[in-house]
Amino acid sequence: MPILVRLGDWDLNEREHAVVIGRRSSDTHPHDARLTPYDLWGHNNWCNQEVAGESHYFPALEKVLRTSGARELETTAILIREPHNRHDPNAVAVLIQQETVGYLPREDATRYRSLLDHMAASGFAARVPCRVWGGMVTDHEYDQAGRTRLNERFIASVKIALAEPHLCLPVNTAPQGPHVVLPHGGAIQVSGEEHHLSNIKPLLRTEGESYAFATLHEVTDSTGRTVKHFVEVRLDENRVGQLTPKMSGELLPAIRLLDSMGHVTVAKAKLKGNHLKAEVTLYCARAHELPNGWPGPIGDGPPARRAAVQADISSTDSSSVRSHAPIPPRPTRIRFAVPPGWPQAPTGWEPPPGWQPDPSWPVAPDDWIYWLAE
Repeated sequence: MPILVRLGDWDLNEREHAVVIGRRSSDTHPHDARLTPYDLWGHNNWCNQEVAGESHYFPALEKVLRTSGARELETTAILIREPHNRHDPNAVAVLIQQETVGYLPREDATRYRSLLDHMAASGFAARVPCRVWGGMVTDHEYDQAGRTRLNERFIASVKIALAEPHLCLPVNTAPQGPHVVLPHGGAIQVSGEEHHLSNIKPLLRTEGESYAFATLHEVTDSTGRTVKHFVEVRLDENRVGQLTPKMSGELLPAIRLLDSMGHVTVAKAKLKGNHLKAEVTLYCARAHELPNGWPGPIGDGPPARRAAVQADISSTDSSSVRSHAPIPPRPTRIRFAVPPGWPQAPTGWEPPPGWQPDPSWPVAPDDWIYWLAE
């Protein structure tokens, strides 16, 4: 049965972020082409997949580690199919910094063949988190006269984060309009799915689980004496449930901020079940877990450009000289929180657009949340 996968919010005709991949250290890779790396889903950054044959590529691994200046390196790897490989037509090469460093084990390469062929036919190459360890070790060996001598040699190992094939790509596409995908975070259970099974079933897989883009929206309930605000979860514009009031409160500040900027909030959702019962679980960061300066410079550029911005949304400034970051705009029903060491602001005061703190004030902590729900 063919693997049913989608490529999410990517313009297949756009190659702005394409890179030349697939070149070995000694020759040209059979799949040397301009392909756009696409980060696979479902792995939770757990590097549990073994890579085979690293011993044949120790020079390449030594070069990679020498560049980083460390014995351990967390980076990304590209997976490339080699249908013309004379040892195994299902072979999948693992590349780091355009260098082949090993292969998926034979049995695993067979399982991921359809997925990688589908992506390559659409102009994409699978990219996954990767962990490299290596260094020099000293062994004792004997010469022909029976005398011992020390022999120093390089050894290394590689592991990648790789989910099951049916979990590697979302089963739907992201919203076509401006949107921001929340950074990955802990599980958040959606409630009320039993009332919307007809909206979930079209996205369920025969394996019983899949990943999808979910959009998050603020809605109100005024049936009682008070108005309650909570988060509604939708798949392809169809309601599939909502979050509890407590969990809604942990996501609403981010949703309101993005809404004020004209962007829809998107989260990764895991779907589990069958035609009788299904559940939806979000995996996204709460508002207090978002990094300082989130969501960064976003705009209405082409999909691939927005995807690249979203991928960099949690990156930090590597400059050795720190400066004050711009204060994010104030969402609705949110109050400004004064960082430690700053003068106490009058009640109700908020920074006007473009306002910057006095340079003599302490720099706000990296994880400081400037806006709090009232």
